[in-house]
Amino acid sequence: MAEGRSVLVTLDKERHLRYNFNALADLEQVLGFSLASLPQQLDRLGLNTVRCFLWAGLKHEDATLTPARVGDLIQTYVVEQGSDVVALAAKMKEALELAGYGKPKAGESTAAPLATGSATPN
Repeated sequence: MAEGRSVLVTLDKERHLRYNFNALADLEQVLGFSLASLPQQLDRLGLNTVRCFLWAGLKHEDATLTPARVGDLIQTYVVEQGSDVVALAAKMKEALELAGYGKPKAGESTAAPLATGSATPN
């Protein structure tokens, strides 16, 4: 479901996840840590990090989005659409890989589960 260098995700409406250098730099600023170890952590993100990753990937379409608003979109996605955060994280990972980021190195496992009990500090 990729369109160009983006991945289609249906939240409140159809949206396109797209990551570029500026989106990831903004993400680092919001999270307060470097994404240098991103490939090793893609499947173990806390809830705040997932929310901010989604925000960074969607803000190219809607500059009014905030991480808090994206959290509301995730809640709707999970409750009303019956999907889960793991499926959403998989779409974010796909968009990152389409952009050339987050590809595992040869021999690295990508099977680690999404963290469910921890949240990254605001």
